[in-house]
Amino acid sequence: MRVNSMKDHIVFYKETQQGPYPGMGGSTEVFKSWAEIYEPSTKDFQIGSLETSKVNITVIIRNAYPEFVPNVNNTFVVETGMYQGIKFNIKSVSPKDANTIKVVGTQWE
Repeated sequence: MRVNSMKDHIVFYKETQQGPYPGMGGSTEVFKSWAEIYEPSTKDFQIGSLETSKVNITVIIRNAYPEFVPNVNNTFVVETGMYQGIKFNIKSVSPKDANTIKVVGTQWE
């Protein structure tokens, strides 16, 4: 289990659209979790079609199914560590093993 390496705190948000124009919506907090954060691998860059000009990270969280399953319509903010305060779009979600989920994100514009 990767619990000992989950040292950063992240918050997941659901982006809501409340008007006819982009950016008129808001964010609703849906889940908080401890996470392990590291740089994406070459495979993560290929799967998520990540841009090298932006900040990209891979996050490992505990599997909280059915309470919460992240999807590409969500965003997350890292609240601790080197990426503190940066908002990320989710590019891909995949199971890491029976107890964890891998989330790849790129910096929100």
